Amino acid sequence: MSLNTISKNSIGLTNKWSVWKIILQIFMISAAIVFIYPAVFVLINAFKFDAEITTNPIGLPSVFTLENFRRVLTVSGDGVTFYKALLNTIIIAVFSVTGIILISSMAAWALVRHKGKLSGFLFIFFAFFLIIPFQVIMVPLVVLATDMSSMSILGLIFMYWGLGAPVGVFFYHGFIKGVPATLEESASIDGAGPFRTFFQVVFPLLTSITVTVGILDIIWVWNDFLLPFIILKKGTLVLFQFSNFTGTFSTDYGGQTASLVLTATPVIILFLSLQKYYIKGIAAGAVKG
Repeated sequence: MSLNTISKNSIGLTNKWSVWKIILQIFMISAAIVFIYPAVFVLINAFKFDAEITTNPIGLPSVFTLENFRRVLTVSGDGVTFYKALLNTIIIAVFSVTGIILISSMAAWALVRHKGKLSGFLFIFFAFFLIIPFQVIMVPLVVLATDMSSMSILGLIFMYWGLGAPVGVFFYHGFIKGVPATLEESASIDGAGPFRTFFQVVFPLLTSITVTVGILDIIWVWNDFLLPFIILKKGTLVLFQFSNFTGTFSTDYGGQTASLVLTATPVIILFLSLQKYYIKGIAAGAVKG
């Protein structure tokens, strides 16, 4: 085969690959538009009057208005204002996610470092709960919470600890396997106990996976509707939006979209500020263990 033939074949393969690369880019751009459009749809309708949302839901507003946001910030349904619902949601999210991270990381560390049949059984036990739908345990959970007088924000936080721990243990378990045990042995030789070894030596090395678990759990807790609804009935941002702007026979689309924007903004800002750690944690967790 001559050099000219090889050169022509190489050029042909390059051109063919370029065509497929362009097609793939077009596909990815189209997919990105499809996924981002619902968010854009909510955002543009949050600045419209109700009449225009009904007549022109997909177009830009003819007149931008902040009336929907003013209504969200001033309405008080069942004695709960937006600010009170925001405060309750922050309290629930912060304490729930903090507890999940601490419980699941310590449990996973103990399961990894103390090898044996019991540790293996407990890990399988945690992993088993990943496949159980919440609806299966919903009624027993409510009955237990009622009997223990835990139908409150504190009781809700404890429930999130139990429901979120299996996923956290699963993530941390694979990641901690990649942490050298020699570091812990050195700390033990220096006189450090188990808690000091974990919090001063091991836990600082888990930053990326901790951010990953934290973001996943914050998104879950922040946007959860069913569990707060059956436990609290009112008081969180999602319940505030549902009770004030969604009726049996009518829906306040302007207030609903504005409430969605205000509810989602803190989580979006948090995710964007921590996304590099999130991606790093997902990538690291995929190759460890």
